Amino acid sequence: MDNAAMCEPGYFAAVAETYDRLQPIVAGRSYEEGLAMIVDLLPFEPEASFRFVELGCGTAEPSCRIIRRFPCAGGICIDSEPEMLRIADSKLAGRAEVREADMLNCDIPPCDVVFSAKAFHHVPPEELPALLARIKRALCPGGCFILFDHMSVGPVWGTRIGEQSRRLYRRHVQRAITAGKATGDEIDARWAFKRAMKAEEKDVEYRHAAETILSAMRDAGFTEIGIVWRMFADTILVGYTPGE
Repeated sequence: MDNAAMCEPGYFAAVAETYDRLQPIVAGRSYEEGLAMIVDLLPFEPEASFRFVELGCGTAEPSCRIIRRFPCAGGICIDSEPEMLRIADSKLAGRAEVREADMLNCDIPPCDVVFSAKAFHHVPPEELPALLARIKRALCPGGCFILFDHMSVGPVWGTRIGEQSRRLYRRHVQRAITAGKATGDEIDARWAFKRAMKAEEKDVEYRHAAETILSAMRDAGFTEIGIVWRMFADTILVGYTPGE
């Protein structure tokens, strides 16, 4: 959902208007469950006042869910695609600020929580250490970083598990079509568009290993890290900064 240097302007702009409706379908069942888990993982009581930063926010769906759960929370949502930010701004209704910037070099203001959903797979491997170090520096003592993305799972996840994942995905898509949430033609067109963008190198993705990111988080100074949720390749990592 982010980074003009890696995904040329126009790709996410083209899907912005249908993103919130189609993304929960094309991204599979784990998309909705992962977003719900981000909110559940926030280490605050519902009445708490805290500041968050969402990196690669797209339409800021995770932030919208957070401000509904935590009415005293506020924050900043950062993305490089203006059309996505336009939609995000209308959804946030003044509860959080939107900023147009590349998450690889933007200013990350001091905050209690940084999170990112489905954006880090656009970050080149060589850029991960510097980005994670900047996130750690932005977090207050005892602050929390939550990362949700698809990640490589290693050779132990063999052919049969991959087949099971695809079977469940097809069932998920068919249920959405049957429920009238989208048409088969819409889903096919979205995937065809994505394949075309990849062929033109306008949608560059990397499959990072969870263990690689955890190692980079440790090197960046996070003192408590771990895999806290996984559904097939979709994974949530959490890291905490040292307390005062």
